[in-house]
Amino acid sequence: MEHEWYDVRTFGKKQRQEMTAPEYLVELLQHGHVTAVEMHSHTPRSDGLIVPERIGAWTHALYKKGYFRHEHLAVPLVVMVTDHDYLYTFSDLQAIAYEEGLTFLPSTEVSTEHGHVLYYGSHPEIVHTLDLAKPQLSVKPGGPEFFDMVQALDGGVAIPAHPYRETSLLRTLPGDEVAPMLVAVEILNGKTPAEQNRAAIDYARQHGLRGVGGSDAHQMSRLYSYLTLFDGPIHTLDIWCWRCARATIFLYMVNTCVSKRHEGEDMAPHVDWYYHRKG
Repeated sequence: MEHEWYDVRTFGKKQRQEMTAPEYLVELLQHGHVTAVEMHSHTPRSDGLIVPERIGAWTHALYKKGYFRHEHLAVPLVVMVTDHDYLYTFSDLQAIAYEEGLTFLPSTEVSTEHGHVLYYGSHPEIVHTLDLAKPQLSVKPGGPEFFDMVQALDGGVAIPAHPYRETSLLRTLPGDEVAPMLVAVEILNGKTPAEQNRAAIDYARQHGLRGVGGSDAHQMSRLYSYLTLFDGPIHTLDIWCWRCARATIFLYMVNTCVSKRHEGEDMAPHVDWYYHRKG
């Protein structure tokens, strides 16, 4: 199933238990060439309850339970803070005390006229035009207009969030017209029903788009429900944008909310794999 798209929530218990990490990913983990990215999270600056200063303690507790580890190697983590229509400054997030191996990067979920779009970037003209220094947009841009703005300014990466939910682009715009504007699409979202995630997977496959996934976490217990693995280190938004467009992406669900682990167990045998593609 190495090159297939699937959603294990449609699998039986036996099928889920028999799933294992692909060999090439285990090899990457063993050599420390993977970064796990939480692509979608919300704080009290919009409609979330996740206080960024407490993420470090939560992450450390999961590390101790065996998450984000393979053998004795801890997988580096990046948390994208994507509040609605608000962009934290780099200095705000860098001021948070956290352990080595955990990085915070500011991003936002923009409310366009046609649906929500995850924006990974901080181009000054985009921040000023949309007034992302304070929550809630006074004027919503059109979806295509926003994608054009990001592309014209080379100002980062814009990705449709949960594309088949009510507040989504593909509910309001023809998919064939939207696809040429996209670098990637959020194919797995932690708050989205399985059938809508499956529709997003099919859309990405049909149009040859990269897929990413995020928890869409509004509570700490939901953080890291979905992670996207990138081949290589990530410390800045510029590096992430480059890897999103060019590097190998693997996608999986950690399932931190329901899994029970024993102290010292490794990550890889316990991952619930939703989608992975080599190359």
